[in-house]
Amino acid sequence: MDAWLPQARHLSAALGNTARLVLYDHRGHGHSDVPADYATYTLAQLGDDLASIITALSPDRPVVLVGHSMGGMAALAFAARHPEMVRQIAGIALISTAAGRLDTCGLGRALATPAVPLMQYCTRLAPGIATRMWALARNTIAPLMGVPVTANQALHANQACCRMISRTPITTIAGLLTTFRTHDETAALPSLAHLPAFVACGSDDKITPLQHSLDLAAALPGADFLQVPGAGHMLELERPQQVNAGLLRLVARAQNNRVMAHA
Repeated sequence: MDAWLPQARHLSAALGNTARLVLYDHRGHGHSDVPADYATYTLAQLGDDLASIITALSPDRPVVLVGHSMGGMAALAFAARHPEMVRQIAGIALISTAAGRLDTCGLGRALATPAVPLMQYCTRLAPGIATRMWALARNTIAPLMGVPVTANQALHANQACCRMISRTPITTIAGLLTTFRTHDETAALPSLAHLPAFVACGSDDKITPLQHSLDLAAALPGADFLQVPGAGHMLELERPQQVNAGLLRLVARAQNNRVMAHA
């Protein structure tokens, strides 16, 4: 949820009581519990988790889905696994994410190497050692998540990245790496093609490089596409104003479509 604090504040003020904001941490992340079953660390399960949240909190109201990185992948998994619920979706934002082929470019190419199964093996065999190694490595990984423009933004984004990474157990990271290797939800895109969409990515994103977002925008005819020069992976923290503006445009389009549908 920390990744969306700038948007939570701005959108709450801008939208007032016309929309309800729902933010949550994925399983094994932030303040959510670590699941007892290691095998539930899959994008398919994250899609099912999203379906459960929508059913519990907004069973009969239109929903604008907003997902960054793995959150966007979870949204696509939701659409693929719950087609009966897609009619409830009024708009979708996919930020710094991908529909598939994560191992073809950027740092995602490491997914195709033996490093992934080796990391998972070490985590299961010696979780204590793996946790200590992760504690040493995470501050090195954090800067790869984004390169903000100004000193103030750099400080805020890097601190936020370090804080979020430090809260994420190595078991969560290792468990999800396999599902990233096989992630392919391109088949879900046609079911979303009729929706207003907002697709955004930084030009210097090393985690989910720009080409992934270009592919998403091409598959979604209703997409408002934003490429942010010089921005990295944590776009909502690095360029909050641009992301805020894009999300407000998306909500306005979704609300307008709803009014027209009832006219």
